[in-house]
Amino acid sequence: MDLKNGIFIFGTVLTIFFAGLTTIFWWKIRKLNDLRTLRLGRLSFFALLFLWVTINGIIGSGLALTELQQKVLLWLLFAEIFIILLLIPMTIGIVVPISIVVLTIKMWRRESKSIGNLLLPIVVLAFLLIDWVYLSMGRLPDSWIWLKILGIVYPVLSIYLAWQFGIFFLSSWVYGRRVRKQKAAYHVVLGAGLIQGEHVGKLLGNRILAAVKAVRNNETILVFSGGQGPDEKISEARAMQKYAVEVLGFPIERTMLEDQSRTTYENLVFSSRLIKEKFMFFTSDYHVFRAALFAATLKIDAQGGKGGKTAMYYRVPAFIREFIAVMNYEKRKHIKWVGIIVAFFLVIAIFSQIGYLWNNK
Repeated sequence: MDLKNGIFIFGTVLTIFFAGLTTIFWWKIRKLNDLRTLRLGRLSFFALLFLWVTINGIIGSGLALTELQQKVLLWLLFAEIFIILLLIPMTIGIVVPISIVVLTIKMWRRESKSIGNLLLPIVVLAFLLIDWVYLSMGRLPDSWIWLKILGIVYPVLSIYLAWQFGIFFLSSWVYGRRVRKQKAAYHVVLGAGLIQGEHVGKLLGNRILAAVKAVRNNETILVFSGGQGPDEKISEARAMQKYAVEVLGFPIERTMLEDQSRTTYENLVFSSRLIKEKFMFFTSDYHVFRAALFAATLKIDAQGGKGGKTAMYYRVPAFIREFIAVMNYEKRKHIKWVGIIVAFFLVIAIFSQIGYLWNNK
């Protein structure tokens, strides 16, 4: 057996192996008893990773056949190297931060002018400042070796944070596509603040529209969930019902009101007490998965329907805030891992500094 045939056979075996792994992970996704979990994102990541390796293996298996295939493979490899080493880092390090700032400025101009809407630009600027400090550490003399090593904590924690965000994004994306075909006798629309204390705004209106579109041609009951805030003239539930009936033409006899809740927690809990069976809930697109995680934590049999559309300038910053909130759900786990990472590099930094001082007596 010559070298080319050996490489061909070895590559084919590896391709079949990774194709098998891809199949296993997709099967695990389909067999999940409850999609309201971040495990959905982890399984999806490895399924996509092994699928990518499989596709590359299929392409590479033709390496020993023709010169044209070799050239095609070479260009594909160049494209992958460009994406992995240049495009992705540029997107994460430059495009994403700038986009967040631009989108948040739009939100500041078009939505409420609150400190919360400035949080993301502040965070981005903080990261840029930390980046500058980290890069400056490379110019320190060897006598500061402990600080150089300790500085590695920053890129490692950045990778950890990027991993967590990627898992949250994949979980949210896959969840939204897997639950769309689920059905229930009741669909709950989660409330949001009213305009001038009594009118449904665009954000809330899109939630109602998504729910109405999902149930217009069947006998499903719409439950509008939302109490009356201190600055509101009527309950959010009553305003949503009025909007669905008068603006969207939905039959009032197929509606119910839950008008005591003030938070997402109360929306889900009070609605489950009213309905007493499985239901679908409708909220804004960026909020669906976190609300589903919340329902799973509360052991409520509820799944998120197709989210109401929101403008991009609002959706991106809001989605990142959702990610921060989900991280907070498991803060003990994240604090533990951050502590382990910091302690690991701290020990290395201490011994490295001791070694430097010993060698330079």
